[in-house]
Amino acid sequence: MSMVWTGRGAAVLLLALVACAPAKPSQNDIAAAALAPLKARYPNVIMGFDVHGTSVNVSIDLQALDSMDEDKEDAMDADALRTWAKTWHAEHPKSHAKLTMHIIDFRGNQVTQASISV
Repeated sequence: MSMVWTGRGAAVLLLALVACAPAKPSQNDIAAAALAPLKARYPNVIMGFDVHGTSVNVSIDLQALDSMDEDKEDAMDADALRTWAKTWHAEHPKSHAKLTMHIIDFRGNQVTQASISV
């Protein structure tokens, strides 16, 4: 018995194949995975990341940040900016941009900001 595909049958098959195809990770997912080691290095301080093109928001626990001494806080900021630059450059190897990192609290208030050109 041969099978004859109608336009509708082919469309249903195509839709089923598209629905089953693995989704490509978003830029935010890729960056968050690459930035995740920062959360391990600064537990209870860095809570998460949100990428917007050449900018990343680093969400922090403000009380935990306030309990750090200033040298450690400066080191964390520099480490986060360096890691963001490496992450962005790995995804855009032949591109150049000014990258910005915003450290924000849980309300979205900016605590600090830093930029780097790559």
